[in-house]
Amino acid sequence: MRILILGKDYSARNFFNLFKKDKNNIIFSNIPTLENYINFENTKDILDFCEANEINLVLITDIDLINQGIQEAISSINIYAFAPSIDAIGICSSKSYAKKFMHKNKILTPKFFIAEKPQMALDYFKSTTTPQAIKPDSNSYQECPCFCETYSNAQKTIQQLFSSGNKRIVIEDYVEGKNISLWTISNGYSAKIIGSSAKYQNNIALFNPDFINEELKEKLYNEAIMPTINALCSQDEEYIGILGFDFIITKENQAYLIGYNHFFDDLNVDFYTKGFDCDWIEIFDSTITGDIFQKYDIKPCDDYMLSIRQNNKIHFISAKTKNNLEKYLIELDFELKEYKEAQKIWKY
Repeated sequence: MRILILGKDYSARNFFNLFKKDKNNIIFSNIPTLENYINFENTKDILDFCEANEINLVLITDIDLINQGIQEAISSINIYAFAPSIDAIGICSSKSYAKKFMHKNKILTPKFFIAEKPQMALDYFKSTTTPQAIKPDSNSYQECPCFCETYSNAQKTIQQLFSSGNKRIVIEDYVEGKNISLWTISNGYSAKIIGSSAKYQNNIALFNPDFINEELKEKLYNEAIMPTINALCSQDEEYIGILGFDFIITKENQAYLIGYNHFFDDLNVDFYTKGFDCDWIEIFDSTITGDIFQKYDIKPCDDYMLSIRQNNKIHFISAKTKNNLEKYLIELDFELKEYKEAQKIWKY
């Protein structure tokens, strides 16, 4: 199999390293530090390379390239490209578009306001009575939401976001609860949940925590996941690919959808490249051709997995029990304080 990976993030690197384990695969990428690096100047370069090198599959993790229509361009020369279309990606690339999409399709999300000017944002903040999450419109892991309770903090955050190039920002009611993600794979008409995880301060992610039971999964599937897939279909914007759903779950088990992700993020990708024993190349192929749900039952090897970000590195641990996770953390000389703080939030 000859594969091209377009993306320079941690997820792209992980899949490059996974695919190259099979000596029958030849893997190319646009990551300068990896072997078989190819520098592409434009879309034509990519298409010419794919045809000349008889590429079988292109995995696109770069959301900017997806927004440029790379998926459509590659598909037009009869090469499989695993990524959502430029029409479907809007819910992942723009928080303001995603919030309006949720509201329109009656998917429960916290009350929000979209501001296109700093003064609009400040005026709205002054009118609120609850803490607010102030977010950039772009879905960038470099710009995280800021939770503001005072006017001075909000003013500083708003000015910083607009000064850094954001043309609009989203202000959202703060909802107290657990931040969880459900990861799905969609063939455009249906979706399958392949994993769930909880995050803490973008530094720790726990795969399959106890509070994600089957009843809650079914609730989220029926009230958020399939309404999203169906709404996109009704707009002729079928979503084909990995689609992540970020939720806040309250103590009362109320689920608020707060955002979408177009591919595994850096704290979750290790779960799928290291914790699953499956052929992702075959899975990507079958997703594109539409028969993924007839062929594969995608399950993890271990019940519990943990990703921890320390000193700009991400460490991955898997275990059969939660107690073993903590044991392995101690053996590896990890600082347990933050993990203990995360546990307090993950458990009520």
